[in-house]
Amino acid sequence: MTLEISLMQYALDEPNDLLCAALDTRMDGDSLVRRACNLAGSVWDRNVTRARGPRAALLILDIGADRDTVLACILADPRLLGQVESQTLARDYGPVVADRVGQLQHLLTLGEQYRTHQQAIWLEHLRRLLLSSISDVRVMMIQLVHRLERLRGLPFEPDFAKRRAIAAETLDVYAPIAHRLGLGQLKWELEDLAFRHLEPETYKRIAQLLDERREEREAYIVQVRDMLHKGLAEAHIEARIYGRPKHIYSIWGKMQRKHLGFDGLFDVRALRIEVDSVSDCYAALSVVHHLFSPIESEYDDYIARPKDNGYQSLHTAVHALEGKIIEVQIRTRAMHEQAELGIAAHWRYKEGGQASEDAFTQELNRLRQALATGAPARPEVDQIFVFTPEGDIFAMPPGSTVLDYAYRVHTLVGHRCKGAKINGQIVPLKTRLQQADRIEILTQPQPAPSREWAQAGSGYLQSASARAKVRNWFHKLDLSAARQAGEQQCDRLFRRLGLNRAERADVVAALGLKSEEALYESVGRQRIDSATLLSAARAAHAHSPAAAQVAPPVPSIPVMAPTAELALDGLKAQPAGCCHPRPGDRVLAFITRGQGLRLHKVDCSNIRHLQAAYPERILSVDWPSTGKSWVLPLKLDLLVADVTRFWADLGPVLAPFKAHVVESRSRHERNTGLTDLYLLLELPGSTDVQEMLRRLQRLPAVESVQRRAS
Repeated sequence: MTLEISLMQYALDEPNDLLCAALDTRMDGDSLVRRACNLAGSVWDRNVTRARGPRAALLILDIGADRDTVLACILADPRLLGQVESQTLARDYGPVVADRVGQLQHLLTLGEQYRTHQQAIWLEHLRRLLLSSISDVRVMMIQLVHRLERLRGLPFEPDFAKRRAIAAETLDVYAPIAHRLGLGQLKWELEDLAFRHLEPETYKRIAQLLDERREEREAYIVQVRDMLHKGLAEAHIEARIYGRPKHIYSIWGKMQRKHLGFDGLFDVRALRIEVDSVSDCYAALSVVHHLFSPIESEYDDYIARPKDNGYQSLHTAVHALEGKIIEVQIRTRAMHEQAELGIAAHWRYKEGGQASEDAFTQELNRLRQALATGAPARPEVDQIFVFTPEGDIFAMPPGSTVLDYAYRVHTLVGHRCKGAKINGQIVPLKTRLQQADRIEILTQPQPAPSREWAQAGSGYLQSASARAKVRNWFHKLDLSAARQAGEQQCDRLFRRLGLNRAERADVVAALGLKSEEALYESVGRQRIDSATLLSAARAAHAHSPAAAQVAPPVPSIPVMAPTAELALDGLKAQPAGCCHPRPGDRVLAFITRGQGLRLHKVDCSNIRHLQAAYPERILSVDWPSTGKSWVLPLKLDLLVADVTRFWADLGPVLAPFKAHVVESRSRHERNTGLTDLYLLLELPGSTDVQEMLRRLQRLPAVESVQRRAS
């Protein structure tokens, strides 16, 4: 069997009716095949006689295709696709044919995603997508023979750029697929024809070099072949030995990889030995190595270690006659059929109505698994390939949702995702992806993920890494809020206790933390409770040199009670509000207009200015007497740990100073567990206020005491 055909033969361009007649003969006058040819002929352009469907059908028949595959191949002609509805095809040709034609239409759509700026990973994704988008590998084989026919007809394509684009797409996408399917013969012709249009000068030069030495090379190969025939016969090994045809693209590729000129290639001279069994393969190898000196580095055993596409053979290179190097391949006939036709070699085992686990189906499943992963067979396909709106490809695990895809594009795209479209239709975020879906993510200006997304059973995200991204986002959000709350709590406590910067640093160190930020976070996340924080703050304050001072000194503000009467020589007298003189202070009096006397301390700056401006209104006086004692109101802010104990201890502190409580207000701080307490006291004007404050500070229940200025 061979698929090769010269361009000269192709240029004869048989009319469509002759091609259909050939098919009719090959298919023994099958009525459905005849009807398919007639249907296809009805829409062919009468000015273009190179109809691809019948030609491709003849090629796939050479491989050994079944009737349904031949029918699908005819009806998959690009001029016919889309002209007949699927229901009509299913009615007239059966659901299997209709399904295969539908899959071929889908492949054409995916093929439009091919880009001229090819990236290796993008092309690999496209190859896998093409293969994983079909349920039957035969559909891809139809596509490949159609592509071969397209290449054979490229000399008739007037658009030079289009010729190059088709050739490049073949090398990048379809030839590698043919290789994975094990279609070696088809692969070589696809590569050579594509290379001819991409590098015409290089192609012609290598072809010319092959042609110039053909007679010499063939004569040399005949001599080596005769020696091998004799040696194998003496070893009682039946074998078929023939020269292996060389493919120009593979020669050029080896020259590029090994940086060799044409003369440096030894496998231009090549022989293939076909034997009956695997044991004969190794026996034949022994004969070859006995007759000629082997090159150890060029020996490969693909029988013991087959390639992923099922290829098996022994490869060796030897120094043969005249010291020239010749490559030898040794395989069984079954291996040869597998190497040339791949999965198609198993078609002959397929019989209508047979159970699914026959030889063909087993081989088909094995290849589908290898094709989908680009690796040895696995139990299931492990990737789904989807498109961006711009046509780029992303590989996703099976079961992925549109939200998984959003996070695969970029973390911020996932955080901002508010909806999605698949193939132009708005879908829920839980929608699972299918092969070749085109996905558009709808976003909002600010990130706003949902905590539910991170739940494994919610159905939003199948990817553990995507769920981790959502959890991380909320962790950072919670961390910021915790630090803010912790900072507020710590700041209130530190201010109430009057802790300075050094004392705050002591609190951080005492709690085993590295920074105030770490303290805020720990307090905000309640890793450090209020009691522990309070204890550390008290300890830092108690060991501070400034702790001996109960509170910053606040100037005494003696205020006369509203009922107190003060008289001087029959005139009403009041202490000035600027310097607040107290009984016993040396004072000067300023005569006001209609408000009596204002008493200032002798060192008051205001009285000095008044004395300079109005000397006649300044009187030197003694502190006046009054029938009632001075009453001093005193406002205090206290931070109390135990309110009950505080009230029990307060009386003995106030009694010696003849002070009493006029008003009190309290507020419990939930974060710290302390109580803010406001007190308004009244006490004699001559009271030593600082001493009373020191005694209040020493009470066990009191954390801090501060005096209000007004």
